[in-house]
Amino acid sequence: MENKEIYGNQCGSDNAFTKKARLLQSIYRVEIGEEEGVGPTKTSKQKYGNMISGGEVSGKNFLMKETFEYAQKRVAEKSKNETIDGFRLFNNLLSSQPMAFNLFYPLMLLLKQDSAVVTLAVRSVFRNFPVFEVTEIGLEFIPTPIENYTNDKSAMDAYIRFVDNKGGKHIIAIETKYTDVLGVNEASRCEEQKQMLVDTGLFSADFEELLMEGKVKLTQIYRNLLLTERYRIKEGLKDSYSVVLSPKEHPSTEEEIKSVTEFLKPGYAYKLSAVTLEVFVDAMIQYLPEYYAQVYERFRGRYLEFGKVDLKL
Repeated sequence: MENKEIYGNQCGSDNAFTKKARLLQSIYRVEIGEEEGVGPTKTSKQKYGNMISGGEVSGKNFLMKETFEYAQKRVAEKSKNETIDGFRLFNNLLSSQPMAFNLFYPLMLLLKQDSAVVTLAVRSVFRNFPVFEVTEIGLEFIPTPIENYTNDKSAMDAYIRFVDNKGGKHIIAIETKYTDVLGVNEASRCEEQKQMLVDTGLFSADFEELLMEGKVKLTQIYRNLLLTERYRIKEGLKDSYSVVLSPKEHPSTEEEIKSVTEFLKPGYAYKLSAVTLEVFVDAMIQYLPEYYAQVYERFRGRYLEFGKVDLKL
């Protein structure tokens, strides 16, 4: 009862990890002096501790003023195929979408000022990729026209483009997760995408039969990998990589990755991997200039210091 009175309404159906993350965001809301808001949608009647209201005006879901301004711009200029939800982006502290903006927009800004230091930080995280120079970083990216790629609304939460030491162009497509689960829902009417996935040539011989018979579901993690590969082919890139970025305590990331890599041909196992948010954020703190390092310290405090909640559960 004490937690609810101080930190607001929680959700009884949360798994153990989501319960911790929701309470951590509820604590953050109290720390920044925001009232409890309704959610998870604009028309919801129930208040939750991880929701704020009026975030469209206050920008309190973002760690930098510049990130908030960029989020406003993206919502204002949203295209018909983009799945950016303005209410969630501005008001849901638990959502992985504003978390991705908090994680990557500072790097987008810094890349314009000092590409060398961003390259150093990125290289330290993705040691197995041939990162020579980071050339571009982006958020919520759906390549268009969609008919040329996966013909659906699959998007990269974030991406990092780089060149290797011979000038070859590469892309890291990143799925950011906080409490989300990737291995649950299959897209409807996805026969076209299933055939595209088989046509990539990345998967073992028995995969096609399992996929077409419905024994393997075309879940989001497969759609993300497909989008990355289609983008590589269409853009004429040398190579591409799909990475899931989530907290180290996330309960399902490891098995989600394994559920796909077990079907990849051995030579393509590197195409899909996971990196913990803790590793990524620690690298930014270590390598970036003080002003930006402090942003990532605030990020770590807000999203990853689960010790704050252990005594309250």
